[in-house]
Amino acid sequence: MAIPGGVRFCENRRVEGSSENRPDSHTAAISREVVRVLKGAVGRGPTKARTYLHDDSVMVLLREGHTKSEETMFEGGGERAVAQGRVDLSEVLREPLIEVIERNLGRKVVGFMSSSQQHPDLLSLVFVLDSSPLLTLVDGEDAA
Repeated sequence: MAIPGGVRFCENRRVEGSSENRPDSHTAAISREVVRVLKGAVGRGPTKARTYLHDDSVMVLLREGHTKSEETMFEGGGERAVAQGRVDLSEVLREPLIEVIERNLGRKVVGFMSSSQQHPDLLSLVFVLDSSPLLTLVDGEDAA
């Protein structure tokens, strides 16, 4: 499926054994909208996106999303600066990204994390949804 602007859109899948009964149209919409948010902020978006739903988590895996300047920095030894810049950008975009998930799934996001690597060119966004077992008490104490 093509995303406007010539971006190739990968098939979306639910994780095997997932208890989510969401149709693939939700994952496709999330992938498209996350790409649009990133493209609006950076000037270009990833060329491939795939969203996975599993119970109380959502992972959006993005490929070929780094800019030419990030590639140049990486080649010049600036791996950590590129990775940190992507984490910083994700924090700036936290609210619009969370809004995409909440609107498409009708559930509240209670946690958000991101990661980046250059070779292969990958970006990941992980969202934890409300009522996650990770947020419950373990033996009467907070899991944290």
